[in-house]
Amino acid sequence: MRLGRADQLAYELSEVALAWSRGPDDSGPLSLRQIERRTGLLDVEVISIRPVPPIAAMLFSEAIHHLRSAIDNVVFYMTAKEHDETLTEAQSRAVSMLIYEDPTKYQEKSKQLVKRGLTGFNTNSTLGKRIASLQPFNDNASVPAIPPSLARMIGGMNSASEHPLILLRDYSNEDKHRTIRLAAGRSLVQRPDDLSRTRDLGMRHVEVGSVLEVVPKGVPTEVETSPALHVQRPNAGVWVGPGYELDCITQHVLDVVLPTLITGLALPGGLPTHIDLSDNGEPLAERLRGAGKERAHDRARDVMTKAYLEAIARDPQFPPITPKPETEV
Repeated sequence: MRLGRADQLAYELSEVALAWSRGPDDSGPLSLRQIERRTGLLDVEVISIRPVPPIAAMLFSEAIHHLRSAIDNVVFYMTAKEHDETLTEAQSRAVSMLIYEDPTKYQEKSKQLVKRGLTGFNTNSTLGKRIASLQPFNDNASVPAIPPSLARMIGGMNSASEHPLILLRDYSNEDKHRTIRLAAGRSLVQRPDDLSRTRDLGMRHVEVGSVLEVVPKGVPTEVETSPALHVQRPNAGVWVGPGYELDCITQHVLDVVLPTLITGLALPGGLPTHIDLSDNGEPLAERLRGAGKERAHDRARDVMTKAYLEAIARDPQFPPITPKPETEV
């Protein structure tokens, strides 16, 4: 049920992101103007950015919560199953999925839990071995900051990568103390007449006052902008697409983490994710039988592609040409 809810939230986030990127009148989230600061050249400048709806950060936050809780729920179940007696209140509260980059710190924490009587965390136990196998120091899974398809399009840039469980842990921990940061801070800016250069620049930082391009005055020049919502990764401060980020974490939880905890083996495609949670009158078993395995990111892709094709088919917009401000004269 938690996986199903996380999937719902991820899809809702994609809808919010799409609506924001379109704007209420299909004008997009960036307002631009052209200013002649040098004779014969026009700066294409950002004068305003449509505010990011607060619901976007809330949806991301809730999806992270359910993914993390789904893992902890399974670890609790497996711990109770291996325990000889009913867990005490203190023991129950101590149970959670351990996630450590440092093997020494992992072993120290495991020993502390074993001293509390939680023998399932013993590194020689079945559950202990399974949890250890999922640790970042034993598992080379990674989530790149830029999707491979986008990286290839903008010149095959190397991007920062992080282990999906580290991301899940750090997003969850940060959200307990500070709001997860979603912002419209980056955009692709491409010029068909200078495609190689503009693609190599990749996703650019955008804020009010940013000059996206400099174009010749009196010569029609196409400038394509693709502003997108981004979420800031904890600690490293890297900005990434929230939909892709959630999808990579979700896929790792579905295909690797939960099956390994329960069976000892990864099981790609083995667990459903798209589950009807509405008041449809069906018992849980029926809901699970009718569940789908197509993740929210995949379902949203067709909608996004259609919206993109509609956007590029629209007539171009012509930002107003404004005189140089007196403060710059």
